[in-house]
Amino acid sequence: MLRAEEDEYRNLLEVAGRICRQNKGQEPSLRLLVDLEVSEPDSVVNDVVTAWQKGCESVLLCASSEYQAVGDVADLIRKIAAQTEMHIALCLGDRAYDVYAQWRQAGAVEYLLPHDCCNPELFAHLYPGQSPADRLTRGLWLKGLGFRVTGGICVGIAGQTDEDIADDLEVLRNAAVTGVVVRSVDAAADVLRVLAITRLCLPDADLWVATDDPVLQARALTCGANILVTAHPEGSGPEVPRVLAPLSSN
Repeated sequence: MLRAEEDEYRNLLEVAGRICRQNKGQEPSLRLLVDLEVSEPDSVVNDVVTAWQKGCESVLLCASSEYQAVGDVADLIRKIAAQTEMHIALCLGDRAYDVYAQWRQAGAVEYLLPHDCCNPELFAHLYPGQSPADRLTRGLWLKGLGFRVTGGICVGIAGQTDEDIADDLEVLRNAAVTGVVVRSVDAAADVLRVLAITRLCLPDADLWVATDDPVLQARALTCGANILVTAHPEGSGPEVPRVLAPLSSN
């Protein structure tokens, strides 16, 4: 499927879209995106409550792993849980086990932690000095704590082969993740193809592509994605924080 061409490729996208609609419904789920590193805590709560009142069912709180306000995040989770029935998801990077436990206890139900690629040499291009095994281990921690775990892969890395991507898809399938995000380091990478194959591999998972391109976002929703993540739920313009945006090539 990674090498499908022309009619076979179009059929792949069509089948993935059909499976998505059958398993996840006709309409995408709207998820409010909040970048904690550029937002004031009080305004976050107000924005989330407003989005909830207007029909947004979930929120994704994002920050880099350098964001140290662990207790403030827990307080924010509790406030959101007390004032809404929002599904609260986090994307806050690599953390210690007790930090994950604190946020889970506060009321967060999902954690996004992409392993990006399981090839150690390719992973080192993205995260020098780190190992994909550490990410995968944290995924097991999160699952053990009762989080819904959303994984993810990166495409377009220099030197990446179809076999590497196939291995990454197999890792996600074996891990039985509940969601997947697909990112790229190269604008020419075929994110839609990988997204469609992911839908075939994980028909019941929540899938989305992190992008600020409305055309790509719309196309993704026709070939496998079912989560629409936006900082502007009323359509004032897409925005993706740096921890979710397509990765920069090293």
